[in-house]
Amino acid sequence: MAIQAWSARDSKVMVDSHEVTGLQSIEFKEDRSRRDIQAIGETLRQGVEYGVRVINGTLRVQSSCKPLEEKLQEDDLEKAKFTLVAQLKKGDQSLNINFQDCYLDNREFTMDVNGVGVAVYSFSATNVDVKF
Repeated sequence: MAIQAWSARDSKVMVDSHEVTGLQSIEFKEDRSRRDIQAIGETLRQGVEYGVRVINGTLRVQSSCKPLEEKLQEDDLEKAKFTLVAQLKKGDQSLNINFQDCYLDNREFTMDVNGVGVAVYSFSATNVDVKF
């Protein structure tokens, strides 16, 4: 099976149907808690049991992202919730990564000597769905 290299130039990320302009990168991590199943008198595990799945990610944006800034300032949990969709493309191939029930955890802002401000938004999601 060939490796699919997605094009950052052709891809885009949407926050509640608003494109994130100035996007520098998107990263996410999906963790599942796991517990070993043991048996008395056995030295090897008998199986595993999965628990909670946790999805965390970051968006690195040049300057800032108005829709995310608005979500960050929202006190009402329903209004603070958003959907994030990463549409990765390369030619006629595509991959959609849908993050459901997202909430912003924090924002960091840096500006380097070149004068380019970069905001880093950290988010968590209830679920992620990947579709080719």
